[in-house]
Order: sequence, then C-alpha cells, then structure tokens
Amino acid sequence: MISATSISSAGLVAASQRFASSATQVAEIGTSLPSATQVDLSSTAVRMIEDKASFAANAAVVRASDAMERKLLDIRV
Repeated sequence: MISATSISSAGLVAASQRFASSATQVAEIGTSLPSATQVDLSSTAVRMIEDKASFAANAAVVRASDAMERKLLDIRV
C-alpha cells in the first residue's frame, strides 16, 4: 500500500528540484557562461511560485498524515 507520506515526500523532492532548476536559470542571466540561455523571467517567476505552492501543499499533506497516524496510535493504545 502506498502511503500519503511517501507520495507527498516524492512531491516535495520534485517541487524542490524544479525550484532549484528555475533558480539556476535566473542566476545564469547575464553571465558569459557557454550554457547561459535566454530566460523568460515572467514564466520562470510563475513556475517558481507554483513550485513554492506545490512544496507547501505537499508539506501540509505530510503534517496531516502524521497527525492522523498519531491519532490512530492514540486510539489503539
């Protein structure tokens, strides 16, 4: 059985990786690095806001799942 905690943990990792990728793109703006590309700041900012919201939502699910498991253990004991 797949738990809400494991699904949310995967969501946390994915959101964190997407945010880091966007942050790297923004950090490379105006550099002379060979891999520096044109970055659309508005769409990148929107993606970063979405990733932040996704991270917060997944963290809330982890907290709620943890609270439910604690309640269940309290009932069983």
